[in-house]
Parts: sequence; C-alpha cells; structure tokens
Amino acid sequence: MGGLRAGCGGICAGVDLFFVLSGFLITGILFDTRNDSQFFKRFFVRRSLRIFPVFYLAVAVLLALTPILHYQWRAGHLLFLVYLGNFLGNHEFSNYAILSANHAAFSANIGHFWSLCVEEQFYMLWPVVVWAIRDRIKLIWTAFGISLLALALRCVMLSTAGPVVAERWIIRTLPFRMDTLLIGAILALLLRGPNADRWQRLCRPTFLVFSSLAVAIFVFSPAFDSPWLLTIGLTVIALASAGLIGSTLRAGSPAFRLFYLKPLRIMGKYSYGFYIFHAIFIWAWIQFLVRLYFFFHHSIVIAGVIELTTAFAVTFLISKLSYDLYEVRFLRWKRHFEYDSELSEHKHAFTTK
Repeated sequence: MGGLRAGCGGICAGVDLFFVLSGFLITGILFDTRNDSQFFKRFFVRRSLRIFPVFYLAVAVLLALTPILHYQWRAGHLLFLVYLGNFLGNHEFSNYAILSANHAAFSANIGHFWSLCVEEQFYMLWPVVVWAIRDRIKLIWTAFGISLLALALRCVMLSTAGPVVAERWIIRTLPFRMDTLLIGAILALLLRGPNADRWQRLCRPTFLVFSSLAVAIFVFSPAFDSPWLLTIGLTVIALASAGLIGSTLRAGSPAFRLFYLKPLRIMGKYSYGFYIFHAIFIWAWIQFLVRLYFFFHHSIVIAGVIELTTAFAVTFLISKLSYDLYEVRFLRWKRHFEYDSELSEHKHAFTTK
C-alpha cells in the first residue's frame, strides 16, 4: 500500500482544479436559485441524478465480480456508499482497496473516491450556508473566513501530528480542503457583481503569478508530505486554478480557445465516468506495464506509451458507453426538477407563440 499511498496521497493539481471548478459551478447554481420555491429539493435531486448512478454502477460491478475474484469486503467499505469512506480510509489506508483473494492483480482500488467523498460532503453543507446568508458580499466574506480557517487547521495538524500523518488527513478531508472549494465559490460570486469585468480581467495575471509560485513549491519542496505543499501550497494551487477558470470565460482568450477544442469538450462530457473508472483496476494496469517492459526489452518509454494509450482508450470507451447507454436515462429526469427560473422561461416561450 506504500506505493499507492505515495501516488494517491501526493497532491494532484488536477484534483485541485476540479475542486475549484466544482465550487465555482455549484456556488453559481446555488446563488442564482437561492430564492427558488423548492431550493433544497431541486438542488439535491439534480445532483443525485448526476452523481449517484455511475458511482453505484461501479459498486454493483464490483459486487458482481466478487464471486469470481473473491473480493474481501470490509465493514469500513460501507462508508463509501454514504460518501464518508475517506475518514476511515485516512485512518487505515488498506480501506482504500478491496483485495482479491485469488487474483491479486485484479484487486480493486477505491482510493480515488476520497475526492468524491469530499465533494459530496461539501454539497451537503454549502447549500445551507448560501440559503441562510443569501447576500453576495456576506457570502464572499464567509467563504474567505472559512478559507483562512482551513489554512489554519492545516498548520495546526501539521505541527501536532507531523507530516506523514498530517498528509493523510489534510489532502483527503473536507475541513482541511474547504479553501480549495471556496476559492471557486468566491470567483463565482465576484463574477456576479457590478465589477465582474474587472475581476475577470485579473484572472489571467492571477493564474500566471500563482501557477509560478506553485511550480516553485513543487521544485524546491517536492515531497508528497512537504510542509510547504500541505499548508500554503494548497491555497496557491487553488488560486492558480481559479485564475485559469476565470481566464477561460473571456471569449477569444488563449485559455478559451484551448478548452473549447472539440476533443477537450468531448472529454468534459465523459469526465465524471472517466474519473470513476480510471483507477479501479490500477494494479492490473501496472501488471500490464511490467509485462510490456520485459516484452520490449526493458524499454520503459515504449512500455509506458503503450500502457497509457491503452488504459486511456479503454477507460474512455467504458465512460462513453456508461454515459450514452446508462447515465443519460437518469439525466433526463432533471426536467422534472427544473428551477423556477427555468419553468418561467418555458412559460414565456409558450405564451409568445
């Protein structure tokens, strides 16, 4: 488990980018619909229709494979069904795996689900805050204050528990990651104010400055349990991510042109399924890499390219099939839970014809 811990435990800027993006999108939805007549019901049902089907499909597949691969389930694995598995997983890393008794290479890795747990916990709490406060400026200051608290909690955890133990909890637990999500929330709220254009123009220099700082931290303190990375580094990466997201909103900008490329838009469509499926059988893919390494006369470059290309293609195909044949059936139900503003638009559209 040590290798998995180092790989999954080390900070991944991609995960942080998605956390910021999630905070940005979700806060935008929550703020725009805060006066909806069925605010909580519509939000939670719509989120459930997007998140639950493919996640529980993956669980169902693992259960179906259990008689064949003799998976050794633990009571702690049940917590992942209610998106609390990261707490027990951080306490004992072996809970991030479902071992196979007869085919070790096909043991299931569920370590990446810690980030889904963090997001779901955020989805349960932040809507209550937005609904209770409602005022944009007060929400910004609230998010800012909680972000400072998250940074302070990371510093306390690091100083009291030490870097190895602290890394487990800081990286994978909501109280220590709140600023990553809330920096995205702050961006969404700033861009809904009277000075939105000015804030948006500041996003590009924000991205350049904080991405440079992030690179410097990676270079001079590269360890996965680096004190710099586990404290201010997470905030720096989040600010760089917010700058990148804000930069993509200006039509014609380099960031906009890059992320509007069709291949990236297609990947965005299937990204959630890709996230769910990509690492479940990571040990099987590692075994595949090892075999390629020896087959191609110890060329790690050739073996790595083939393994990554194959893994990407297989995961993309599974994600596409999951979305096109399964997930869309649930997503269609969102039309039964439209917000008041959407219903109003439909009403006006009908009356003008």
